[in-house]
Amino acid sequence: GGAVTELIITCRTPEDGAVAIHKGDALKLVGPYTVSNVTDDEDPVFGQAMADVTINDTALPVMVRGIGVFAYEGAAPAVNGVAGVAASAEPGRVKAPAAGNGAGRNLKVDAAAKTVHVLL
Repeated sequence: GGAVTELIITCRTPEDGAVAIHKGDALKLVGPYTVSNVTDDEDPVFGQAMADVTINDTALPVMVRGIGVFAYEGAAPAVNGVAGVAASAEPGRVKAPAAGNGAGRNLKVDAAAKTVHVLL
């Protein structure tokens, strides 16, 4: 790969409930500029956590454009120029979408590490 440009925005963690976001986690949008790594199977991926956070209602940098390297569950996501990822039921992880293309475009799969590089 060559030079990478990223767009990182400041979001917040939920006001209540448990928060255990780890750097690199896949995140979903749960409210205005509010994100969580607790996802349901097939939720859309909003971005990637750029820091660890365990506190409610606190700032969190989130990459929403760029190349995210996500841990995945299940079968390896396809790398075909159109396929992306969906959230898995496992917090912070992604998977190949059951239908449609998912979010982003998969660039590379490392099956040994169970990671997928996604252009968001």
